[in-house]
Amino acid sequence: MNTPQDITEDQFFELVDRFVAQANEFGQRFPQSRVSAAILFAAARFNAFQWVNRSQLLQQTPEEATVAFRAEYEAMFRENLRSFGVLRPDA
Repeated sequence: MNTPQDITEDQFFELVDRFVAQANEFGQRFPQSRVSAAILFAAARFNAFQWVNRSQLLQQTPEEATVAFRAEYEAMFRENLRSFGVLRPDA
């Protein structure tokens, strides 16, 4: 299967919206806290698999990867808090 190596911003947010919609559907059947935990665990599993199977594996230690993924999650979390008006734009 030939998959594109990059996507547009619109395609990226289409993926995001589809994941959120699926999580919202699960939230009607399961507690929100469990849906949140499940989606975080799924993201961690997927990202760990992708990291282990990438060709540049030797260029980054597991600890460095953990730090990088943690920083990326924090930046995305804060961006979403800003969009909900919980954080100031400069925070």
